Amino acid sequence: MAERVRRSGNPEMTMRMRALDRFLLKRGFEHPEARALMRSQLMVATTSSLALLVMGRISEWALAFAAGAAVATFNFWALARVVQRLVYVQRGAVLTLLLIFYGKLILSGIALYLLIGVWQVPVWSLVLGLSTVVVTITAWGLVHFGRTKG
Repeated sequence: MAERVRRSGNPEMTMRMRALDRFLLKRGFEHPEARALMRSQLMVATTSSLALLVMGRISEWALAFAAGAAVATFNFWALARVVQRLVYVQRGAVLTLLLIFYGKLILSGIALYLLIGVWQVPVWSLVLGLSTVVVTITAWGLVHFGRTKG
């Protein structure tokens, strides 16, 4: 995806993507594929949330979508960072992965409880926001599937 933008000749977009890559690299995304996947997720979640907030005039539906995208991005961020580090760790990797998994699960459960149970946001817009990760991974997989010679 990044190569297409670089080939398109849009220097402003290329600068933004490089800045985002540096931002992610400083935060522990050392593997280029993990960085590209996280960059894509950040772009999909941010762009779609901002577009809906502007078009929906900051409606409850748009805010619920943005909240769902934020929860999904947080979970994806934590998972991507941990997995790329645990690949090289032999001792304690399973325990670390379990602790992080259950920690994320608890935090996500609290966030969803607050959003649905307390603030009563529209559930379908929240689900659509949560699905931004699915869109990102599907697009990433299709791009990579097209590159591989099988």
